[in-house]
Amino acid sequence: MGVVLDIRPFTDTLFMHGEASSSSAFSLAGHVNVSITPTRSFFNRSRPTTRLLLQSLIITFEGQSEVITPVTGYAPVRLCSVSQDLVHGDPIELSNEGLEYSDSPCSWNVVFDIRVPGWLPLTSTYGDVDFEEAGTRYALYATATYVYLEDDASSFSWLNFCAPLCPRFRTVDAPKCPVTLRRTIEPPAGPSGSFPLAMYIVDTQKELNDTREGSTTASLDVLGKIEVVACVPTAVSVDETSLPFTLRLRAKDLTESERERLRLTEFSVDINQVEVYRNTANEEYANGFPIPSQRHQPPNEPLRSHHPVHTLCAVDAFQTSQPPRSSVARTFSLLAENNSGRYVIGGDGRIFANTSDPVISLEWYILDIDVPIAAEPSEVDWAGPRMRRMTESSPLFSVRHTLSVSIQCAYDLAEQAPLHRQLHFSLPLQQVHLSEPPRPPLSTGCHVSGTSSGETRLETSFGQSLPAYSQLFHPNGERKIDFSTPLPLYTPPTSQSPDPSAGPQKDEGS
Repeated sequence: MGVVLDIRPFTDTLFMHGEASSSSAFSLAGHVNVSITPTRSFFNRSRPTTRLLLQSLIITFEGQSEVITPVTGYAPVRLCSVSQDLVHGDPIELSNEGLEYSDSPCSWNVVFDIRVPGWLPLTSTYGDVDFEEAGTRYALYATATYVYLEDDASSFSWLNFCAPLCPRFRTVDAPKCPVTLRRTIEPPAGPSGSFPLAMYIVDTQKELNDTREGSTTASLDVLGKIEVVACVPTAVSVDETSLPFTLRLRAKDLTESERERLRLTEFSVDINQVEVYRNTANEEYANGFPIPSQRHQPPNEPLRSHHPVHTLCAVDAFQTSQPPRSSVARTFSLLAENNSGRYVIGGDGRIFANTSDPVISLEWYILDIDVPIAAEPSEVDWAGPRMRRMTESSPLFSVRHTLSVSIQCAYDLAEQAPLHRQLHFSLPLQQVHLSEPPRPPLSTGCHVSGTSSGETRLETSFGQSLPAYSQLFHPNGERKIDFSTPLPLYTPPTSQSPDPSAGPQKDEGS
């Protein structure tokens, strides 16, 4: 007889809702199947009853990140390690008594429920495509420790024959069970279905101070008085094909003559994705989230399932193709391939002219555009296709997005060539995955089924999982109320008068 373990989570994908937070956690449940497999007895004699004591059954949820680049080389980090011993108190006796001659194994399901930290980064693949895929991964591991009890002395099996050569306590490991972590946020509420706009006030004087060479202070001060306010959504779904952008301009502190000389000829926008790869854990990330200490990091404590290149690094046989650095970045545009991001302002560009009226001069010149985003990557480099990712952060890999804006300004000078300056600034963007709206279950049911091996299994079927806690309750525990649906108007109950045609009513109490 042999003992076999099999990890069976209720789902192999865990959806983590909301922003990464060290104060939140999510449940990953399932069971570990413990089986005693049948074997033939020595010389085909009668098989003895197998009895064993299960001393411990430890299940571990572990996460890791590995990165490989031509510049930083190979770097690993352990993200978390959460363990549970499913045998509480005294050891558990397992036996195949009554089923010694069955060809099916005797099985027991031991239920687990692991508290997965809510700050963990999502499952992701990144790094040098010339090597086997690396990135952020998670998996479940299980180890059982047991001891065989003595069988019937009258029987003789391989177990009795090899008993003097075998250790008393034995261990068995379950095959690794990969788990995928996905991070989503709730869709925006309201009929528009879009995220609210975030407003940014641009310090134009600061941006123009970088280009004062060969210019008069007076002319640059005029350009620095332009008020610029930019609006972008607080978040953008990775499935969206465009980004709404609003630019507001005003020059209320300029004289009428200065407005006549000032021209804004064009502006351009670009959506940039910046990926940063590191060979040491990001200090800011390590200070914000409780990753394991250096004592539990490689090489002090190796990863359970490391990348094959780890073997080369252990003997210093892995060399980078370029001089090593601590980090390397990959930056590219997410604009559609046929879009330059350049927009020309119509007319002569004097958008602030003819506003001598003080009231009119306080009004904003507004530009509204939808910036198209590429649906598919068009270029490939050392890190693979330049695909669109969600904004994320981890110890060795991070992705951020920015909207870069450039405004071309010109100021006409007396008897001199016009002064041309570029006002450039960047706004932060957040690319997210949206949660699917909860749907009612198609069918629910529960029944208990038995097998010939004596295994009892509780089977439950659901058409759709329950909605996330954050979709039903606020962080302080108060229930969320959808105020967009008005309550019905109050109508007083109608008093029922007796029907005169029915004749006199009989009093039951008389």
